[in-house]
Formats: sequence, structure tokens, C-alpha cells
Amino acid sequence: MLYIRSRMRKLRGKYLAVAERISNRIRSGDYHVQGVPAERELATQVGVSYTTVRKATQHLLDAGLLYRLPNGRLAVNNAAEPGAGQKQVALLAPASTGESNEAGLWNIALANLRSRFDFGSRIVHYVHWDDPTILSTVQQFDATFLLPPHAPDEFAQALKNTGKPVVVLNRDWSDLGFRSLRMFPPHFIHKLLDHLASLGHRRIDCVNTQRSGPVMREWIAQWQLWRTANAVEGELVEEPHDASVDPLIAAYNVLSRRIENGGLKCTGILCLTEAVAIGATRALLDHGLRPGHDVGLVTIGSHRCEYLSPTLTTLEEPDPAPYLAACIEWALSHPREGWHGPMLVQPADLKVVVRESTVPGIEKTEVPLRQLRAQSLL
Repeated sequence: MLYIRSRMRKLRGKYLAVAERISNRIRSGDYHVQGVPAERELATQVGVSYTTVRKATQHLLDAGLLYRLPNGRLAVNNAAEPGAGQKQVALLAPASTGESNEAGLWNIALANLRSRFDFGSRIVHYVHWDDPTILSTVQQFDATFLLPPHAPDEFAQALKNTGKPVVVLNRDWSDLGFRSLRMFPPHFIHKLLDHLASLGHRRIDCVNTQRSGPVMREWIAQWQLWRTANAVEGELVEEPHDASVDPLIAAYNVLSRRIENGGLKCTGILCLTEAVAIGATRALLDHGLRPGHDVGLVTIGSHRCEYLSPTLTTLEEPDPAPYLAACIEWALSHPREGWHGPMLVQPADLKVVVRESTVPGIEKTEVPLRQLRAQSLL
């Protein structure tokens, strides 16, 4: 008799543990993309019997956390209890490795605002513009922040047809009717180029080894415009690679070939991404050229540039929190009331952060920002 009671307690504890795992997944938004799996699939996922999962899901049904659809499948009851009804935000990002750092930074920025606005968030990856995951995610989540693909016009219309709030990141889709958030307006590249010109550089190349989507094309256009206006020479060194090639390694190889073949005639280089700048820096050093002395390097912006050696001159990276907070507040609270203000949200100004890749030894005369951060943690 004691054995039977002990066995019953273990079985009861087992299905309650499974129920807790499922409820944790619900609170994390795990079932917002593909829905709740069938009970046999759930049993396989958590490594228990079908009978145990049936007891667990019945427990959640009785608690009102789940309900059954007419076809018998399970679905989440978002208003069941605090936490389960928490708003869920998706960060939709390309699955390509070349853009994973970009998505990671936006994910951190969203995570820092979760407690303030009481929402859950997660990254959802898509492979191409017609990936069903995109529309499914937009429809299932309360709001979506989208790092958009290169897509035809009908894609934008399909997003609108969902009726759900979508904020486009790092691209200006305001003319298509989307709230857009861009932290590096392309025209601020002129400030980086002005800085190089002030140091005497009269031939400034532009290097890009990533796919030339609309953002890259805008930056390149601004470089070309600035060169023409200031009568500065320069060459576009562009060898876009697909997502399977690391842009850092590609930049290293491209610059190395040009140096070895005597084709590097510039004294200044605008690198369109941090990865390209790191690869270019290594190529210069490996061929006896000193960044900041022989060739000045600048890039668009990254919080990691101050930790490299040599440190990289960039556009400052603005804090995305206030801009992102305005978009979250609208998306979760007032999406049907319309957006007050311009559809494109972006910084009004950015400054150049001068570092060793253009002015050697500058950090010996100033307290580096990273040192101040380290001191603040002590």
C-alpha cells in the first residue's frame, strides 16, 4: 500500500512538472510562432509518455491556461492569468550569419525595456522574403520589430494586410506606411569623410564585402556624393559575398589582394561595417601598413570599436532606448490610434568618435570610455 501511494505521488509530480514546463514556454512566447504542438509531439519533446502529457495538458485546460480548438488542437488562452496574458513582441531577423550581430544588438535593446513595459520578447529568424514564418509571426505576436528582407512591393502590402503593428528597423519604409526606426541616417557618413579630409586625406576608398541591399546602396551613394562635392578621389572596392562567407574574412582577402597587386592607392578608407573594418585593419597590418599612420580607417559605428587594437574611428552609436521605447509604447498600447509625429524615427545628430585608426596616440591623452565604464562597475 505504501509503495502504491509513493508511486502515485511520483506520477502526480511528473505530470505537474510537465505542466510547469509547458506553462513556462507559454509565458516565454514559445508557442506564438507555430502554435502548441500536438500532445504526442509534446511527449516526444519533453521525454515523457503520452499519458503523462495528457494529464499535464488537462491540468492546464482545467486552469484555463489552454483551451481546445474545434479541431481538437490546443491553443494558448492569453488572458488566463498574469504572465500568460503578457504582451509578446517578436524581433524578426534574417537567418544569415552576416546580420546576426545586428539582430543581437536589437534583441539586447528590447530586453532592456521588458520590465518597463511588461512584455516578453524573442528573436524569430526567417530565410527569405517569402518565408511563411514572417507573416505567421506578425499575425501571432502582439507587435513585431522587423529587420526587413529585400522584397517586392507585394510583401509590404501583405504585412499591412495583417492589421498588426510592425516597426521596421534600420531601413526607411515610411513611404510605404510603416513606422521606421533608423539609428544611423546615411547622410551622417559625410562627418566621417570630413574628418578624414581634415587630416589631409585626398583619396578615400569605400570598401564593402556584404550584400549590397538598400542600406548599403544609400551609404555608398552618400560617399559618392561627398567625393563629388569635395573633389576628392576614391574607388569603390565592392565584392559582395553571400551569407555563407564571413564579411570580415572577405574584407581581409580583398584588401590583401589589392595591396599585393599594387592596387591600394588611397590614404583613407571608409568601411561600411565593423566587420569589414576589422578585416581591412588586419590586412593592412599584415602587409606592413599602419592604420592611422599610413592609412586612415573609419566605419559607421559599433560599441565594440573602442575595444579593438587599434581602436576604430566611428560615428557614435546612439542609445536606442528612447527611440525604441516610443515605438513599443505605440505598438503595445495605441496601434489603432495612429502614430503621432514623423513615420521615420532617427537621431537628429551624430558625432564622430575619433580613435587610433585615424589619429594615433589619441587615447593616451584622453581617458578611454571603456575605462570609465570599468570604473563605474567597481
